[in-house]
Amino acid sequence: MKKLLLLGFFLLLCSLYLSAQNTVSGTVTDKKGNPIPGAKVEIKGGTESTITELDGTFTLETKIPAQKVKVYYVGMQSKEQKVKPNMLIKMSDSNWWREKPDKYQWLIGAQTALPDCEDIKPSFGLMLGRVKKIGWYVKGVYSKVPDTDGSMEAEDYYAHWLTGKIKQSYWNATAGFIARLWSPVHVYVGAGYSNRKVAWETFDGSYVKYEPDCYYGAVIECGLMLKVKKFFINGGVMLNNDSNNFKDRVGNFGIGMYF
Repeated sequence: MKKLLLLGFFLLLCSLYLSAQNTVSGTVTDKKGNPIPGAKVEIKGGTESTITELDGTFTLETKIPAQKVKVYYVGMQSKEQKVKPNMLIKMSDSNWWREKPDKYQWLIGAQTALPDCEDIKPSFGLMLGRVKKIGWYVKGVYSKVPDTDGSMEAEDYYAHWLTGKIKQSYWNATAGFIARLWSPVHVYVGAGYSNRKVAWETFDGSYVKYEPDCYYGAVIECGLMLKVKKFFINGGVMLNNDSNNFKDRVGNFGIGMYF
């Protein structure tokens, strides 16, 4: 009989423990202390959620001790805060400059590259990536490569009858990392392969490749990206491996969107 009573008491304690509730309560206000009714409060990493009352207060019951809550309200920046007794959560108005990412987003944009030379011929391409606070990207630009009949070095310049007309091309493919510096400003750094070809027209209408202005090999790049709501603009510089000194600069500009 005594054993049965002890067993029953033990089972009762276990059931009480398993059914025990942890209470999370507090108040949601704006920066001026005005209560915010209708804000959604949820347990981070859990399934429990509730809506604040007219006076901004809320109460949540959870079987698992909560560490953090997250609050959402239309027109305001979502807020994450550690759980403590009778917590006060102050929310800020949302705007594109202060908006912080709460999930990973894809980005895609049109890109252009402008070689550092007198006869500018832009190359065009795309940029694709995914980022939250830190992310990655791939990017490529291209312009048509001119057909040539032979090539010449600097010492051969006066051995050809040239018209002065130039054709050139530049293409590259790069990949790298994106990191958010603060709010909407990001920095990107990458590396890849580039190729530049410059050709001069001769009096017979054909083109010869001018080796001193051509290069191919590694390229490194860096730039800044500004996010404005769902759109972004970026600008940077690509340093190309011209005679192993990375001194040939190509400007890079683009515009795109997040989704």
